[in-house]
Amino acid sequence: MEECASLVDGISFETTNRMRVAVSLLHLCIEHHTGIHTLVDHGVIGSAFALLRPQFESYVRGVWYHRCATEKQVSSFVGGAEPPKISPLIEAIERLPGFSDGVLLLIKKGTWRELNDFTHSGMIQVKARNTRDEVSSSWKHEHIVGLLESAVIFSKLGAVGIAAAVESDLLAQELQARYQCIYEPVA
Repeated sequence: MEECASLVDGISFETTNRMRVAVSLLHLCIEHHTGIHTLVDHGVIGSAFALLRPQFESYVRGVWYHRCATEKQVSSFVGGAEPPKISPLIEAIERLPGFSDGVLLLIKKGTWRELNDFTHSGMIQVKARNTRDEVSSSWKHEHIVGLLESAVIFSKLGAVGIAAAVESDLLAQELQARYQCIYEPVA
């Protein structure tokens, strides 16, 4: 998390509306990872889970505004309009070279209901607070590990998205090298 932030914070890029929106959303994706990690460190697990959907959405929106949106769509967003729904964004992204493997759609299809439950105070959040006789946080260790692993993956994708937006192969290579150094020994 800190390695990623150290590489992308303060990065310069072309100051068009498209780039400002895209890079800001991808940076937000990384920041959500920091928020998730910090909340988990403080035992605020339900709120940490609630950030996973916004982290995924900020990544998808960042890529879409960078690579797919029309100038009119960028201008509308800058002017305060809501972005399109997530599914059409994913469909457009997955028509791009490098995204045609369908992973984003698989993530959405496989997790969207749960992500909504986490973010919108659904039954998963209720169940995670109930034991037999009391209300208490009862998140399982494997669920917390899964949350942290997912947040890391989205953060890495967000950082690589920034590297692509600023057209820096060197940044992308450095991000990959640091990610491998930190996470491959654990695997």
